[in-house]
Amino acid sequence: DIILNYANDIALYLSDDWDINERLKIHGGLRYSMFQQIGPFKRYNNDEFENPIDTVVYDKGENVKFYQGLEPRFTFRYDLKHNSSIKGSFTQNYQYIHLASFATVSLPTDVWVPSSDKVKPQFSTQYALGYFKNFKENQFETSVEVYYKTMKNQVAYKDGAVPADNAGNNVDNAFVFGKGWSYGAEFFVKKRFGKVNGWIGYTLSWSEKQFDELNNGEKFYAKYDRRNDASVVFSYDVSKRVILAATWVYATGNALTLPESRYMIEGQIVNEY
Repeated sequence: DIILNYANDIALYLSDDWDINERLKIHGGLRYSMFQQIGPFKRYNNDEFENPIDTVVYDKGENVKFYQGLEPRFTFRYDLKHNSSIKGSFTQNYQYIHLASFATVSLPTDVWVPSSDKVKPQFSTQYALGYFKNFKENQFETSVEVYYKTMKNQVAYKDGAVPADNAGNNVDNAFVFGKGWSYGAEFFVKKRFGKVNGWIGYTLSWSEKQFDELNNGEKFYAKYDRRNDASVVFSYDVSKRVILAATWVYATGNALTLPESRYMIEGQIVNEY
């Protein structure tokens, strides 16, 4: 049977722009988000060995869990001489829908799950700073940006958990919760004048997570860690009606840790990492 979860998602948002002077411009915003899990819903409570203890039943429309939070965001742009500028931003966000992954498996077994009475919303804080400069009467645009993001209430499967139909159980009973970090630098060059146009972009980044119940509590690179990400886009105007275009994309693949050995315990295969 298909297990359905029900929720209400509401948000209010305000923003404004300020021109402090000819060089400095500021944009500020404040978002107030709310998420409510409602019934019909069954919460299966299990012991440490996943044996059922009791079941709590919520009727249709009944409140199960309510979350709320403020999400501020702030950006600025400061124009320098010689067609250049500095831009920076600060953003905080709540995320109420989560992608739960198996930390030790690189298979298409990820599951999207909403926040619940057991799964708290993820919360991130991101800082970014960049330098932008145009050349040859704005024919070429270049930029270098760095960013750093912290993430709370990250979601992953427990060690030893396997995909199941969750009959008589809740999928979030197999989750563990931790924190994460993402940081890196982005480089960009673009030509936007003449018959030959295009851009080159490259990102060098790291994405780490930490769960007390996984990897002996030590940090590890996330499944979707992308060390390198490069893109090249090229176009040539042959005539007013004909354009030739080409695109090349390269990205580091999913992170994967293979077991060093395997052995049997009571007829079950156990991986040794």
